[in-house]
Amino acid sequence: MEKTNQDPVKIKFLLLGSLIYNIGISFIWPLTTIYMHQYLHQTLTVAAIVLLLYYGTTLLGNAIGGAIFDKITPFKTILLGAIITSLCALAMVLIPAWPFYPIFLVIYGIGDGIVTTAINSIATTMKTHASSFFFNLLYMTRNLGLVIGSLLVGIITFLGPKAWFASAFTFFVVFAILLLIFFRKLDHANLVQAAPTPTHQNISTKKNFWIIISLVACMFFCWLAYEQWDSNLSVHMLNHGISTAEYSFCWTLNSALITISQPILTYFDGYLSKKINARLYIGFVLFASSFLILIGANNYWNYLLAMFILTCGEALAFPAVSAYVHAHAPKSQAGRYQGLVLAGTSAGRALAALFGAILLNYVTMPILLLILASLIIIALINFILFNSLRKKDA
Repeated sequence: MEKTNQDPVKIKFLLLGSLIYNIGISFIWPLTTIYMHQYLHQTLTVAAIVLLLYYGTTLLGNAIGGAIFDKITPFKTILLGAIITSLCALAMVLIPAWPFYPIFLVIYGIGDGIVTTAINSIATTMKTHASSFFFNLLYMTRNLGLVIGSLLVGIITFLGPKAWFASAFTFFVVFAILLLIFFRKLDHANLVQAAPTPTHQNISTKKNFWIIISLVACMFFCWLAYEQWDSNLSVHMLNHGISTAEYSFCWTLNSALITISQPILTYFDGYLSKKINARLYIGFVLFASSFLILIGANNYWNYLLAMFILTCGEALAFPAVSAYVHAHAPKSQAGRYQGLVLAGTSAGRALAALFGAILLNYVTMPILLLILASLIIIALINFILFNSLRKKDA
């Protein structure tokens, strides 16, 4: 039986915190473009620039969160992020106007980056299971939170933006209260002795760093491709006769598969931890191949198949990235390296829409998809080569 008192935070509170926080997120960033265009009467270009700035400050928050998690205290780190996000959501309620909203959103991005990095870093301090066990469950709660949040957004949409931001503020405050009650022991725990994922012999920190950088590059290109579903690919689908409802169902399929798959992967975590390299390789290959399927997509079922394969790859690879990094990063710098992973994600998301839009001025959608798949495969080959050299030197 699991001895939860060995963990600095009980697993149920860590997962509950992740769920609550991600429900709160759903009331802000997914609605940014709609709010700025329909309520603040800004152009889509301006909205895209604001989102780019938001993702940029999220990246900054990832770096700040990782640094202060290691150097100050984990509890104060995550509480700082919760306070920033709560205050920004409250400011959006009180002053929902231009140009204040983008200022609040950009500052909110810093807090968001700090919180997400801190949650991942806390997972590295848990001692009752390998870190991959917790990363699988956190990935599930993150996606489940976004699903629940999206459903709640649909229910209260008619109440207007103030209701959206007030809902986000409420969930962030509940999250902060949860931290104050159940996360205080983080400052008194021996965090550097967290149980690592089973791994190979130690090698030099410098070599590990470059292996991790190559893995972060895989995540960067995956998200550069992934976000096309939200931006350029969504428009392409609608222009080719796919209805909005059919497009939305692709994301329903994505969320359902992740919610179902993560408990299954967690159940087999002991075996998968020993095969983490294969898990990463297969996951990234599946992810890249989904975009090759999209190249020849000529009916709705092709898009569903592509989303199914993409989600299988995502479920296998993405949680395993954090586990791999934890296993190979210096234990005294766990926060910094988890922040690095999330920074790669944030950077890919930040540049995706602009990258795709620029290329589509010169190439067709099939060519863009081929380029994106190729970038992922090239990054994966680079990671495989670094990883193979590590094994030879170990």
